[in-house]
Amino acid sequence: MKKIAVLFVVLQVILSCSLFKSSNDLELIPFEQKGKYGYFDLEGKIVINPQFDFATAFRDDLALVRLSGDNNKWGYIDKKGKFVINATYKDATVFQDGLAWVVSDNAAPSAIEKNGEIKFTLKQANEVHLFSESLAGYSVQDTTNLETWGFVDKSGTIIVNPQFSYVGEFSESKCAVKNKEGKWGFIDKSGKIIINYQFDEVEKFKNGKAVVYLDNKAGVIDEDGKYIINPQYRYAKNDGDLFLIAQEDKYGWCDEEGKFVINPQFDSGQPFNESKLACIESGNKYGYIDDAAKIIINPQFDYASPFFGKVALVRLGDKFGLIDEEGKYKVNPQFDGIGLDLFAFFNNTSLKESITTDFLDVNAILNVINIDRPENLSFNDGFNAIISKLNKTADDFSAYSTNHSVFNSKKINNDADYSFMFTGNVKAMNNDTYEFYITDEKPQTFVYNISLHGKAYGKAESIQKAFENKLTGFTNIKKGYAQGRYASIFKGPNSYIITWNTGSSQPLFYICNKNFDISHFSSLIVADKESPVAEESDYVEEPYYEEVAPVDTTTYAEGAD
Repeated sequence: MKKIAVLFVVLQVILSCSLFKSSNDLELIPFEQKGKYGYFDLEGKIVINPQFDFATAFRDDLALVRLSGDNNKWGYIDKKGKFVINATYKDATVFQDGLAWVVSDNAAPSAIEKNGEIKFTLKQANEVHLFSESLAGYSVQDTTNLETWGFVDKSGTIIVNPQFSYVGEFSESKCAVKNKEGKWGFIDKSGKIIINYQFDEVEKFKNGKAVVYLDNKAGVIDEDGKYIINPQYRYAKNDGDLFLIAQEDKYGWCDEEGKFVINPQFDSGQPFNESKLACIESGNKYGYIDDAAKIIINPQFDYASPFFGKVALVRLGDKFGLIDEEGKYKVNPQFDGIGLDLFAFFNNTSLKESITTDFLDVNAILNVINIDRPENLSFNDGFNAIISKLNKTADDFSAYSTNHSVFNSKKINNDADYSFMFTGNVKAMNNDTYEFYITDEKPQTFVYNISLHGKAYGKAESIQKAFENKLTGFTNIKKGYAQGRYASIFKGPNSYIITWNTGSSQPLFYICNKNFDISHFSSLIVADKESPVAEESDYVEEPYYEEVAPVDTTTYAEGAD
């Protein structure tokens, strides 16, 4: 019962977000049974057996579903449950305006058609929204992580350059946009501001009017941005020629002049949505009224949806069913759960209306690693020369450690930064004078330690493998797992390369002198990730990092130079 209560808190939020749509074409209801989703028809017959981890309502005759099990990918099915677009995507949106957005592993968002063909890929996008009136909002991030939004058309052409702090979707050729001060206004399809920034929150236009909020009060504006109903209600929703409103704790309806047509008297309400009945709540039970506020179906249900076509979804106890416009059961309460996306569908939105990129610029990360001249140093440099090149002094180095940090956490991009160190006996003590001096020795290894975050978080093994694919003139000696973490050793004409990681977001790259003894590390590498090892590597002090499953980066390796 706690689960049911939580779900319906979510439903109330969904149903308060946007404009309802006519749902007469809704034929199948996504339902949940024992943690799996399937579909039943308006007669209560199970048409598609429960088998998915997630399932949306059908849009454009296709439903977005996620497979269960290890695959856990997204794809699209028809109304017989057959995959029309195979489940191969890491994330995806529903279809709208004939297109959907999909993201493959390590890829940028692509717009696809209903046959699964890619229309275009928006490589620069960080996040994308559904298409509406042939335009889709998308965001980009700069090097400071500042996100700005613009719009792209269905051919992939940028129509409005990213410049807004956030955007809604186009309706009646107008779209809500937010500025950096947090105020909302409206633009036309060229990106021109047509209603100035001034509102705290806004809804999209419907029938030439939009609900807006100012100082926590809801009002209504016309297409010129002028108030036709001054901000005065706790809540308002465009409902055709009327507005569903909440005054204090009660819900009712007013006309376009703000005059009450149905006095606020109900505990909650949902728009008529072109139906002759509207759902209301009274005394913790749900029923239905007509446009004269007459109770047509007595409040008796533990939850009820708006009518879609000639039926509505209701819950009695912990079971869902369908009723007709007379309140009679068309499908007796028998289903344990309903897919939440259905309620978003009633509201002309979706739980899967936006996705973020999975594209990771691996080359930008790996390009900081210079094998031949690491940070402009080499194995031929003595420590006096190294100290000079680094603009450091002898006091910057310890005589009691062979690990010497040059710098820490230098930013690469929004997804990675790196540290650099070298090993060797830089300083020693003169036993006669007890003074330290710089030795004549040379470095043994240079070490790049990369810290991954953002989209790169958890992809240490992917970065290591992509790096290996970029190596030329090196021969692999050993590859496998050391202490359960991916590791490899490569031999070149002048050096060894060792890759390892101290956590799934912390890849390390050792560039070792050609005379370096690699036998210790080599002995730690085993073929099986789960195989135990007798000892830990002493090449680096090992901190704790949270483990995240590795991701393959073959896509990037193929494009490497």
